[in-house]
Formats: sequence, C-alpha cells, structure tokens
Amino acid sequence: MAVIITDTCISCDACLDECPTESIVDNDENPTGEDIYYVNRETCSECIADHDTPACAEACPTEGCIVWGDAPKTEGAAAGEPCIED
Repeated sequence: MAVIITDTCISCDACLDECPTESIVDNDENPTGEDIYYVNRETCSECIADHDTPACAEACPTEGCIVWGDAPKTEGAAAGEPCIED
C-alpha cells in the first residue's frame, strides 16, 4: 500500500522535503502526465515505523489531498487511480 496524492493537490512543495524515501515527485515528473504531485508506490513506505502517520500528510496544508489506508475510494482520485482514505 502507498500514499496517494489526489487532484486537490495545490503543488505547494510541503510534502517533497518531508518524504524520507523521496517517493514524491512534482507535477513536471509525474509519470501519469497529470498536473499534480505523484507518489511512487514502489518506494513509498507510508512512514511505517517512523511516524504515526505519513510525514507528507502531516506537512500537507490541504485537507484530503494526501490519503492512505485500506478502504478503496474513487472520488478525488487522480488519473483514474483509486484513492485510499484513512
């Protein structure tokens, strides 16, 4: 499982420096072509064992922009990918 950034992302850069695995890329490097930030699912650890919640979500000023957890959701998903809400 990985953190997902939804289309409510305001591209503020708050999450970029907080990611300990450097799994977040800005909209210029988003492999989906979407104009929002992107989390690489292969390298995202959700900050398990490091924090109570993902560090990027703690840094994000936009409510609901960064989501994670077990329940799939589609509302607000970027590029048709399922969102995960906590």
